[in-house]
Amino acid sequence: MSLASSHAPGYAALMPRLLPLLLLLCACPAARVHAQEIHRCVSPDGQTMFTDRRCEDVDAASRAPPAIRPQGDTGLYRYGCPRRLSELVSLLQLAVDSRDVNRLSSLYLWSGQSDAAANRVLSRLEAIVQRPLLEIVPMYPQSDTPTWEADTSASTPSLDGSTIDAPLPTPPSRPRPWGLRLEQNLASGTPARSVLRLRRQYNCFWVTF
Repeated sequence: MSLASSHAPGYAALMPRLLPLLLLLCACPAARVHAQEIHRCVSPDGQTMFTDRRCEDVDAASRAPPAIRPQGDTGLYRYGCPRRLSELVSLLQLAVDSRDVNRLSSLYLWSGQSDAAANRVLSRLEAIVQRPLLEIVPMYPQSDTPTWEADTSASTPSLDGSTIDAPLPTPPSRPRPWGLRLEQNLASGTPARSVLRLRRQYNCFWVTF
């Protein structure tokens, strides 16, 4: 009994020193779990990203903003992509007129590009936005003149032997454009031309070289 009593003051003296250490050891696992927490964020262009930092620290949001339609039912969303060719043309013109290579690159279909190829594409896009834009012209597949345009005076015999004008066949529908030609001028005034191919993916229109 006297032996236990002799150690009691020693234990009592050590407790104030051990208490902070015990609290620190308990806090370490919680800190490690917090440090390894992964956040799912949405970048300003609508892309999903994962990071161990707060979304606000990487200029992103914790959730996607609601889709906003502009005036008129154009099908183009603030955080989406052009659903119609006319919308793509408008965005291309806006990007070049504002000399915004980032805006122009957001309309490019980058899938399957290596780092070296992406750098070459970006250099070409930067050159495009540095030149004044004169016109954007759709590029259609080359085709022969339809036969219905060759002779419009065809006639057909009637039952009584006379001739009547035969109805002209329905003209074929116009083919869809495969690309867009950007007519521009260099600083010297020399005409410059760039051709962007059209791609349809994810229910949206994109451009490539």
